[in-house]
Amino acid sequence: MEEHAQEKVFWMKLEKEENKLPQKKEKIAWICSYTPVEIISACGLYPYRFPGREGTSFSADSYLHSNLCFFARCSLEMVLKEAGEGKGLLAGMVLMNSCISMLHFYHALEKLGRLPFVYLLDLPRDDSVEARDYYAVILRGFHRALSEYCGCENIESELWKQIYLYQENRGKLQELYAGRDGEVAVNGDEILRLIKAFTVLSPEKFSDFFKIYRENILGKKKSNLSGPRLFITGGIFPEGLGRLICDLGGVLVLDDLCIGRRMLQFPPVEDSKVEADPYRYLARIYLGKDPCPRMPRAYEKLEEMEKMLKRYHIDGVIFYYPKFCDPWYYYGQLLKEKLNNIPLLVLEGENAGLTGQMHTRISAFLEMLG
Repeated sequence: MEEHAQEKVFWMKLEKEENKLPQKKEKIAWICSYTPVEIISACGLYPYRFPGREGTSFSADSYLHSNLCFFARCSLEMVLKEAGEGKGLLAGMVLMNSCISMLHFYHALEKLGRLPFVYLLDLPRDDSVEARDYYAVILRGFHRALSEYCGCENIESELWKQIYLYQENRGKLQELYAGRDGEVAVNGDEILRLIKAFTVLSPEKFSDFFKIYRENILGKKKSNLSGPRLFITGGIFPEGLGRLICDLGGVLVLDDLCIGRRMLQFPPVEDSKVEADPYRYLARIYLGKDPCPRMPRAYEKLEEMEKMLKRYHIDGVIFYYPKFCDPWYYYGQLLKEKLNNIPLLVLEGENAGLTGQMHTRISAFLEMLG
């Protein structure tokens, strides 16, 4: 009982700290996990993963077509709403040319002029030497533009400092995924909550919280979780979906999410060849991490999917894709072809939060897995 109360206090304090950040004006919003947050932090700004706005878009539909990604439309709606209320709580936003919806979102922001700084990064589609060289040039230009905007010096030594800080924190989170091919004491939703904190807190603040978590909570977990062992993959899903799966009796053993494990798939600095140029280093580790469906390598990895699921003793797979998202839709079709022997639940949704239908379908799926 005392351990449970201690956990509750920890999560409340973490949530309180996360809620402080939206009130800080020195933050640069970002969405895609390929965004070099180290550069934002090196400029003395807060990298803030933009949550979008769950619900229905209204004003944004005047600027973005209704058959574009609902997340992009809701994100624009959130910017318009905050600007209309005179909050002006974003110093700017950096987006990736990762899909047609993000490209239209960028052009809408640029045309409307509601944010003081808007930047588009051109993301290559492969991990070749030429792609790394090109992306390194893009990252150098981004650092220069952001430094000029915030009036700070473009110092590479500060960038290296942030690279080491973020890599250290990624390594701490990667530890939570170790040994999950056996008995599981920490449900995946808890890991996803920590990764969310990693994306909105400063690296120093996150490190402090993780130390408390590891010493006071993780170190005291003894009971092994029981229930169907699940693997979850797909695009950005509604807030609380992981918690719902766990509340219904599922055990999230592993994920392949841009808001989850793929956020951490970077080689440790000391275990890899470190270039003298920090931009080349960032280009290599970001393009070399586990890919999303816009990258051809994502489809090559499907060949190994079934072996990995067997290794982790997965009973069922949950695949969520956002409505109108072509890359994730086609990835899902191939995923269904590959997973012939493992039950798969496909969920399609908009950025409108959890629905009763999701609750019913997940509950039925878990009951079927028994």
